[in-house]
Amino acid sequence: MTSTFMASALSLLTACLHYISAPVVDMREQPTMESKIVSQALFAEEVQVKEEADQWVYITTPDGYEGWIESNALVTLSDTYPQSSACLQTSRLAAHLYGVKDTEYGPILTLPYGSKLQVLDDNDARWIQVALPNGKEAYIQRGDVTPESAITHKSELVDLSQRFLGLPYTWGGRSSFGYDCSGFIQMLYGQMGVNLERDSKQQVIDERFKTIPVEELEIGDLVFFGKSEQRIMHVGLYIGQGQFIHATARENLPYIRISHLTDLQWSGHPEAYYPYRMARQLINQ
Repeated sequence: MTSTFMASALSLLTACLHYISAPVVDMREQPTMESKIVSQALFAEEVQVKEEADQWVYITTPDGYEGWIESNALVTLSDTYPQSSACLQTSRLAAHLYGVKDTEYGPILTLPYGSKLQVLDDNDARWIQVALPNGKEAYIQRGDVTPESAITHKSELVDLSQRFLGLPYTWGGRSSFGYDCSGFIQMLYGQMGVNLERDSKQQVIDERFKTIPVEELEIGDLVFFGKSEQRIMHVGLYIGQGQFIHATARENLPYIRISHLTDLQWSGHPEAYYPYRMARQLINQ
């Protein structure tokens, strides 16, 4: 195959629209299952394809992260998915999709919180028919897509965040099947329309935020930890009374939980692995 033909094929591929068809897919440093995970791509997320290698494709997610995924998790469409005029999102931490309107046959797919779906038929009292990115049709129960009020203020993130308590810490995780610290914060702030960068070291320098003294912390602000202010490695959401909620594997407690800023692990104590470094507050809130 000539280099000209390969370049033309890649150009055609990148000109199309590419969507993730799996509930969650790991993105890796190299095109092999033995390579380290760098992040995740989520169901119905539109991604950019940069390169192909055997059964793998190198993608960029909307938050700018790049990595390799298995090609069978990707579909190519000629039009956007879903159409905004008929779109809904899952509102449960795990939502089953079925091939028929009957739970006794078992789910064909289970989606994480916030997954977008294209509505085909909304006339049934219990079931909603949807189209998936791969062209298949499925049914979801109304209780799994109950509309939620739009979050307009950071203080509202506290109640939302506690719905995820106990979910497993997952390196690179961006879904309700498992989050890492920055993936959890990215999701929470995304619910009020604030699209954050992927990593805590990027989130801490976001120009939409200002640094504040710990005494001025408000509910919904972000607290950052690390080896130094220049080496931020962890982030959490402040929930009041000196407490914050976060996804972490420290202290042999690898799940989303609530900690206190005075806890040894998270204080400014020299023995703390990730000492508290700063608090950041959204300027327009």
